[in-house]
Amino acid sequence: MEVDSVESWNTNPPDGSKFANLKAFVNAAREFEATHSESAINLMTRYLGLIASSCDLSIFSPGRSEVCAFFSSLWRAMCDIRGPHWAGVAVLARAAIEPSAKHALTHTYKFMPILARLLTDAISNDKKIKLLSVMQDISYGIKISWQESYLNNLMKQLTEWIMQPMTEPAHRTIGHKSLTVLVNVCYGNLPAIYTLMRTVDTKDFVLHLISLKDGSYGGVEVCRLLVCLSGATRGSIARQPDAHSYVCCTMRTFNKAILEKDATQLLHAYTFINDLCSDSHLRSFVLTYPNFSPALNVGIKDAEDLCQTSPEDMEPENVINCLKNVLKFLTALVNLDLYSLRCHHSDLVGLCLKASGVCLPESLELFAAIVSQYRDEGRLPQELISVISEGLPGLLVPPALEPGKAGLQWLQVVGALCESLETQERVLQEVTPDTFEDTLYNVLQYMLQNGSVGVEASQQAVVVGCRTALTLAPLSREWECALNRMLAHHQVRKLLCAGLTSSNGPRRRQILQLVKHHYFPSDQMNQVFGESLHNVSDLSSDSLSPRGGGGDLSSVASSAPCGEAAWCAAQRLAPAQEQALDALVAKLSEALRDDKISDIATSSVMELYGYKMTCLEQRLHSHSVALQGASEHMASLQHALAMLQATNSSQQDVLYTTQMQNERHKQTIEDLNKQLDDAETTLRGFRAKIAAERLDKENQRENMHKEFRAQMANMENEMKARERECEEKVRAAEGETRAVQKRLEQQMSKNSELASVLIKFEERVKQRDKKLEEAAAADGALRRELDQRDVTIKQLEKTVLERENRLYQRKVKATSKCISIMD
Repeated sequence: MEVDSVESWNTNPPDGSKFANLKAFVNAAREFEATHSESAINLMTRYLGLIASSCDLSIFSPGRSEVCAFFSSLWRAMCDIRGPHWAGVAVLARAAIEPSAKHALTHTYKFMPILARLLTDAISNDKKIKLLSVMQDISYGIKISWQESYLNNLMKQLTEWIMQPMTEPAHRTIGHKSLTVLVNVCYGNLPAIYTLMRTVDTKDFVLHLISLKDGSYGGVEVCRLLVCLSGATRGSIARQPDAHSYVCCTMRTFNKAILEKDATQLLHAYTFINDLCSDSHLRSFVLTYPNFSPALNVGIKDAEDLCQTSPEDMEPENVINCLKNVLKFLTALVNLDLYSLRCHHSDLVGLCLKASGVCLPESLELFAAIVSQYRDEGRLPQELISVISEGLPGLLVPPALEPGKAGLQWLQVVGALCESLETQERVLQEVTPDTFEDTLYNVLQYMLQNGSVGVEASQQAVVVGCRTALTLAPLSREWECALNRMLAHHQVRKLLCAGLTSSNGPRRRQILQLVKHHYFPSDQMNQVFGESLHNVSDLSSDSLSPRGGGGDLSSVASSAPCGEAAWCAAQRLAPAQEQALDALVAKLSEALRDDKISDIATSSVMELYGYKMTCLEQRLHSHSVALQGASEHMASLQHALAMLQATNSSQQDVLYTTQMQNERHKQTIEDLNKQLDDAETTLRGFRAKIAAERLDKENQRENMHKEFRAQMANMENEMKARERECEEKVRAAEGETRAVQKRLEQQMSKNSELASVLIKFEERVKQRDKKLEEAAAADGALRRELDQRDVTIKQLEKTVLERENRLYQRKVKATSKCISIMD
């Protein structure tokens, strides 16, 4: 296996036909921006229809300049009032299926404000459902750092549909999806929660949410929204009964969503239980929940039934999404490391084996989480080994189709199996170092095309790969060589350095544990720490520079506390208004001191405050318009940044490839120069040897002529002797043939005599049966003997012919050799 090969790290292969429709749409969008013609709109709609109907979801994966240009052009086209909005919504619905594209749509391209402007009462119910479906996918995990301009109208519309009577199925669907979008927007985003609290009556809205929780909805979204509202209003710490009620509601929703095959409910159930388990305060309450086991008994059986669902019963994509979310939910529960859940591990492993054909990454992740629970014990339970042994050969085979997608989870499975003594030998037998390295490099090649999410996953893959190689290196020389190859790879070292200097504390600890391992090469350790310190110095210099955080969203978010001061500054009155207000305050203060406050008319105060409120409303409107423009400008800057990052990534790959090729060419030139010098030295020696060797060859030629003549004479004598032997053998064979013929004639005469005797003594046949049988047996033996003689004669004749041919060939060869020697 070649380390740092150029071909393995070409992240932008030449596949222009794959992105042809994207490029065509970008060209049509540019024409639309320039002309706003109907033909350009029709072209954009046509290409968007082709893109939305594409079966290849990898065309939406971010990290390529073509994809960045497409989404940026789509964003600008949908911002225009005459743009192809609903064709764009169809494309967004298709792109949201791909996880990395969904993350980019949420955090990079900012499509939520555009979709929020389309969400009105004027559209039909079908369009509302379609639009809300896209919004609930794109808004999942959204981060809102300030009160963006579209939030007010969005909150009003969503809460109106949530509060409306659920009289028709379409209204129920719209209300449910509206609640899902509202939860996504508010969860973890205080500005959105404050906007919601200003939009509705909080008390009535909470009562309505509680009625929805007890009524038709699953309850997880309601619980999440109640947690958001309670945290924003009271900021109180949750109690154990509240946490238990949340977990109970989540488990109930989980089982109900599996039966109803509702992928969205399962996603929210997984998100909520994962958040509860991730919270340091709530995790202790979740660990004391007593009813996990009964709910899991039902959930695992329903999940197994879901694996056997035929494609005719429901859409295959919905089945896949349901299974993915079920496996993620179960993985979150397994990671709690509850001893009471270990009785379900065998059933969960069986579920992994059944679901691996449909959802391989999630199945492998759950399997790795189960096996990792026994890492400290050093061995697996016997009942778990019996279940694992049946499907272990299939799990240890690396994913063949799209190995980059499921490769990380496969690496985690191999790493987890290396921790147990029972499965460590099996890993050494089934998994080869070359296969392991190929899977790791496929994961890195795939993940590095997916933006920040891909970088995080790539660091995790490198850590898992190095930890597995370090575990197996003491047991096998091949794995030790594989470890050295991996650590010598430029991209692996680069990701280790990035993880060591990142803000992720657990990741830094994992890398430090790798580096301090006694099998970690010391030279690679020096390189990792040297590059890490260099990266830290670069980061510190960037942060100290005046332009270090100019365009960073984190700097904008960190400046949020200053927003209140800026808002107060924006509320400053004009000088004349301030003088009038100061005079009024002074008059009120003087009247208060003189106890004459009742004599002052409030009309002047009301008039002044009415004027002030009018000015503030005008200023608020202007600020909202400015904020909307600034948000759109920031979104366009983010699009440009994504385009620059994609271009930079491709250019870095080209630069790295060029550098590696230059180094190879330099080494090749040096080797060729050295070979040329050696060849000249060798040539001079050869020239000196040629003259002496020529004389030796002439002498050898004369000696060979003499030897050949002697050999020819010997061969002729030998051929004559063999010819005489063959003639004698032929004469002997002829004599034997004549003898056999004579015996045959004698036997024929005897047979005739016996026949005459039999004719004469027919009356004595019964008495002479025994003698007749003996005569018949003798007759058969004689016939067989005659047949054998015939076969022998034929073989001898064949042998004579073969020997004659052989003698003839040898004579021909000898003659040709003599002629060549004489020549």
